[in-house]
Amino acid sequence: MPVVSPDLSSFKENTPVHSIILFLQRFLSSPRFWFVAVVGFTLLYYFAEHEGFYYADDGSYSLYAHQVLHGGFHFDDYSFCHRFMVFVPTTLFYWLWDHNIYTTTLWPLLCTLGTLLLLYLTFRKKHPVAISWALVLLGLYYFQLNTSNYLYPDNILLFFTTACLLVLYRARNPLPSVKEEVYWGMGFAVLNLLAFLTKETIVYTVPFYLTLFGYQAFRRQNSRFWFTAAVTGILLLAAYFLLYKIYSGDALQRLYDIKATNTAETKQAYLDTRSATLFPRLTYGPFLFFIGTGLAIPLAMAALFWMSNSKKQPFSLSSPIYFWLIAMLGMLLPIWFGTATVDFYKPMPLVPRMFHPLLPAFCLLAGLTMEQVWNKRIAFLYLAVVFGISTLLVSQNMVVMYLPLTLFFAVLFFWNRSWPHWLGLLAVAAVLCIRPVYFMIKPTVSYYFEQKALVDQHLNHENGRHVVLMDSFLLEKFDFFYGFQVPKNYTFQEYSAYLKSAHPATDSVFLLINNGVLEHPELMLTLREKDILPLFPSAQLINQKGKVKLFMLPKDSLK
Repeated sequence: MPVVSPDLSSFKENTPVHSIILFLQRFLSSPRFWFVAVVGFTLLYYFAEHEGFYYADDGSYSLYAHQVLHGGFHFDDYSFCHRFMVFVPTTLFYWLWDHNIYTTTLWPLLCTLGTLLLLYLTFRKKHPVAISWALVLLGLYYFQLNTSNYLYPDNILLFFTTACLLVLYRARNPLPSVKEEVYWGMGFAVLNLLAFLTKETIVYTVPFYLTLFGYQAFRRQNSRFWFTAAVTGILLLAAYFLLYKIYSGDALQRLYDIKATNTAETKQAYLDTRSATLFPRLTYGPFLFFIGTGLAIPLAMAALFWMSNSKKQPFSLSSPIYFWLIAMLGMLLPIWFGTATVDFYKPMPLVPRMFHPLLPAFCLLAGLTMEQVWNKRIAFLYLAVVFGISTLLVSQNMVVMYLPLTLFFAVLFFWNRSWPHWLGLLAVAAVLCIRPVYFMIKPTVSYYFEQKALVDQHLNHENGRHVVLMDSFLLEKFDFFYGFQVPKNYTFQEYSAYLKSAHPATDSVFLLINNGVLEHPELMLTLREKDILPLFPSAQLINQKGKVKLFMLPKDSLK
């Protein structure tokens, strides 16, 4: 559908105002502009909102990368250690530029930008409007941005999932030559293996793969592509399991560790509450989740698919919009109803980053739909109603996203005229930016950089024997602040453990309190500074940065 130009009749031609409006119209109608804008915003978010360290999964992956580089890597019976495509590339960056917070998170950032680039290059010529919508909906989605500056597998998996789906998108029609069928089939198998080496949730794409395979097998299309992909995949998996057999002694070691990780800590707690949680999780729960996370925006637009097929074209996976519709449904159903464990039924938790494999299909279907239905008044009315309902259902802090969209599409419905696509893109982009911008200007919660500065300045003596006291949470991840090369003359203990232990000759004892970590709502810690300081009444504050405080215990208190 061509971009509808605004009415410029009220402005005389060749006037400055007329020229500026024409320039803006061409500028804002270009997918290149939206690609550059989204990439620029991603980079801005990456640096402006970088928390440094999350004291969770990123610490494990960073440790594995360090072990690969310096020796000592081994399987530790946890599923994370098998996700080589998360930490092996990070090893390369450690080797090139040493260990720091930016080399730790560079790989997720590159995969985020790579995802945007793949989509842009694929659709910019044939579907310039659709890709503009898709880039805005995916690139400015808060939880996708949120995982661009942590060493988590989700944006890395997003890249490989997108690459796999785009290969199938190219192969939705008969490929022109035998050579292309073979090459694309081999590439498809390799990309899926790399995705599997990133995170196991790539398996949620399999139902869609089988659907497309069955469709093309029935029509006798691309048989060499599928045969090559299957043979290559079998050979790669055979080599993969053989290496496991050689390295660990058990070809299925990863599968056992996945099962243990998924069940060890959550099984009994889940089974105790299953009767109360299973029904909402399988029925209305995901809808509330989509609304609460902002995914309702692309989902609502994608749901307009029924309105886009005005010519009542027959179903065909060769059609871009049908392809991405089936891709979305093929991945949504197993994520909605499938199980995340092997030995008992437990649906995937409703955590935003778990739905990253769905984002390409969600946003591309939404973009292709908006390309078709824009300027249909019924579509504007539908979006105003859906976002209005969402406004009533969400928490107060999300009203700021849905209420402006409700009003915007209501205005478009009542003010009956032709509107350019870029006006809608500007409105949706502005709304999607609200949450990321809020977190960019919001004070840090982990105070990583402040703690790192204190460590470098005060807790890095070359001589003497030193003890650093901290909470149990920091104690688990403190080696990250030393690049996993902790000075041997330092001992780290929990506050209460130090009080109960014998104290050999020690030159200094430091008390480190990171109030940002203690007060972090997601960590649910109950210990506070007011509980710690009474245990050490003689502690003397020697430095403070933000909410991080470093105390020293006088020598006479060490006896």
